[in-house]
Amino acid sequence: MRVLIADDHTLFRRGLALLLRTQYSDVSIVEAGDSDEALRMIDAGPAPDLVLCDLAMPGMTRLAGLRELVRRLPGVPVVMLSAYADRDDIVRSIEAGARGYILKSTSDEGLKSALSLVMAGETYLPGGVFLDEQRRWIGDQSGSGSRLPAGNPLNELTPRQRDVLSLMMDGLSNKEIARHLGLLESTVKAHVKTILDKLSANNRTQAAILAAEFGWRPAGVKPHHQGS
Repeated sequence: MRVLIADDHTLFRRGLALLLRTQYSDVSIVEAGDSDEALRMIDAGPAPDLVLCDLAMPGMTRLAGLRELVRRLPGVPVVMLSAYADRDDIVRSIEAGARGYILKSTSDEGLKSALSLVMAGETYLPGGVFLDEQRRWIGDQSGSGSRLPAGNPLNELTPRQRDVLSLMMDGLSNKEIARHLGLLESTVKAHVKTILDKLSANNRTQAAILAAEFGWRPAGVKPHHQGS
């Protein structure tokens, strides 16, 4: 796997490169200090299989550098790196074509999990961005969502699908959701597909963004060990 790390802090680049080499035995890493250097490396080839790109480095004003990276590398996942879990930055990055948004405070294990998700074709979001313990479902106490406006697609979700959506929005993978709710992973995958269909979302990240826009206020999700 060939990885391009683009960040204007040399120490961070070298540290991340060292970490990736300890996690992957077959990784090849190239480094760039800004957006222009990253684009020159891409033009010179060979193309990377993954790009890890600092949100705040030179050339990223209004995400111009990200958009150009995505344009020149169709099909190659570009993942943003940032010290801040700013919801607006995350949404704008995903809308501009990023396949993930990883916080620089992420643990070694969290980084590997995030990259595995991205390389499998999923989109990674840092946990807790769209969901926090202060938010509550705005429906009735049974969680049916009956107080939402008629026609709101959130009304069409079952209580179990809302549980799955809550954990999706918190950045959990299907396997983690299955473990948390006591379900089979295949059952979780079926729920995720239904959620995407009902929200008219193309992927998990878009589903999280749309759910927030539709007025999502989830109640706390409790582990469940029976049924689906």
